[in-house]
Amino acid sequence: MNGKTVVSNLSVYGLTHALVDAACIATLFAIVARDPTNPQSAFLIIFYNVLAFATQPLFGLLADRFNAPVHAAVWGTLLVAAATLVLPLPLLAVGITGIGNALFHVGGGVISLKLADGKAALPGIYVAPGALGLALGLWIGKSGHFVAWPFILLLLAAAGLMVKLPRPAPVAPRPLPADLGWFETVLLLLLVSVTIRGMVGMSLVLPWKSEPTLLVILTAAVVLGKALGGVLGDRFGWTRVAVAGLVLATPLLTFFAHTPALAILGVFLFNLTMPVTLICVSEMLPGYSGFAFGLTALALVIGAWPVFTPLRTVTGHPAAIFAAILISIVALYGGLRLYTDRFSAPVSAHG
Repeated sequence: MNGKTVVSNLSVYGLTHALVDAACIATLFAIVARDPTNPQSAFLIIFYNVLAFATQPLFGLLADRFNAPVHAAVWGTLLVAAATLVLPLPLLAVGITGIGNALFHVGGGVISLKLADGKAALPGIYVAPGALGLALGLWIGKSGHFVAWPFILLLLAAAGLMVKLPRPAPVAPRPLPADLGWFETVLLLLLVSVTIRGMVGMSLVLPWKSEPTLLVILTAAVVLGKALGGVLGDRFGWTRVAVAGLVLATPLLTFFAHTPALAILGVFLFNLTMPVTLICVSEMLPGYSGFAFGLTALALVIGAWPVFTPLRTVTGHPAAIFAAILISIVALYGGLRLYTDRFSAPVSAHG
């Protein structure tokens, strides 16, 4: 694919990803910050996460069916902009924000996976800026200084750029593998690993992250981990990089969560797996990259669900974190090895 097409699309969609996530979280927490103790505030956070993540498989299927990832991304961006105008109506604002977020993520995800050509690097680079947007949006929303018009102008500009970009060629669906037993097993193992990543990411207790400088460094570690995970995986092998990242992260996140430097390193290593699981699930569902992207999002929100229940006291315990990551290692290794052995895998999957 033309290098200019790749760079222009990846730049616009990656930066818009950060902008959309910042606008969504700023909108959500600008509402919640008015009265954090109100029971409705907890409901709005859950409502947003369900809409933003759990609806992505459906929107992904629609984007695949009608070959409309750009339409999904553009309409999602416009909905997020519109949501900032209805803050006095919290339920409506959060509902529009969640749906807009889901549409954009699916659309941009499909574009990044089409550009990727079976490699993990580009989807990782597309997803990575989202962590920066989340941190920025959380700061703006909680500060009490949320202003809608800068977000609206930037989101409108981003939507215009996405419409004008050269579009990647569509990928025609091909039949699923005949051995559906192994096919389903590989998908299940990979999605279990993603689910656990969602649980650990939400449950992990880092008592020092309220310090602004350390929070910035922590956010940078998440961004770099997701961005470099695919690059390193393509270079040295998906299995080698993703599994080694989890193995090395386990003691750092379990026993040294109170030590900023070691915990930040652990977070970086932990996030190396994201682009590898994403591209592998997508490769298992050729021509259905929107649905594949949505499945990983659904797995994340399922993993995060215990945090919103009394189980959060259990899932945040170091022993639970340790056990969960070990299970994730086994599931990820098993899924990647089965994928490599049973299906037509790119060379980068070996290792």
